[in-house]
Amino acid sequence: MPTAQFEIIRKCKVCGEPFQAKTIESWYCSPRCSKIAWKRRKDEERRMQRLDEVVKKIPKSKDYITVPEAYAMFGISKETLYRLIRKGSISSVNAGQRQIRVSKEELLKLYPLRKKALTKPKPVAKLYSLEPKDCYTIGEISKKFHLDDSTVYLHIRKYSIPTRQIGNFVYAPKKEIDNLYKGIKQ
Repeated sequence: MPTAQFEIIRKCKVCGEPFQAKTIESWYCSPRCSKIAWKRRKDEERRMQRLDEVVKKIPKSKDYITVPEAYAMFGISKETLYRLIRKGSISSVNAGQRQIRVSKEELLKLYPLRKKALTKPKPVAKLYSLEPKDCYTIGEISKKFHLDDSTVYLHIRKYSIPTRQIGNFVYAPKKEIDNLYKGIKQ
């Protein structure tokens, strides 16, 4: 990752301490804070997946749902649900100790459904033809787009463009390179 040519002062998203960012994409002051943020993201993803599993088990025809099911469906806290029940804002049925059921329809009128967990689909590996007829050499890319060889190598690494070396020449797929430099005049 190239370093910034100017000074960027940011506030760490984990500990709140100001720090000088080494790159444009730096958001955390230390590797420790970066690991903490990663763990928080993963924990949140797992929590959302557990809530999605609870929601999948609720039958569509069920009119009255339990408080944990309502929490999973709507993302509102249990305390808020109990407060709404006490105030009489939503109708509920007490089927025994720890068996309170709330009206799903009334909750739908008051709150939108919780957004699904943002699970990133695993990227499908692109298939490239790295035969010389379907590729540019680094020299050809430099001449065609008026760039320095080191800049081309930097972009290839940054955007994970596959390459193939045959003898002294390094080949990169024409399709990817044209896509990358489509805004540059030839």
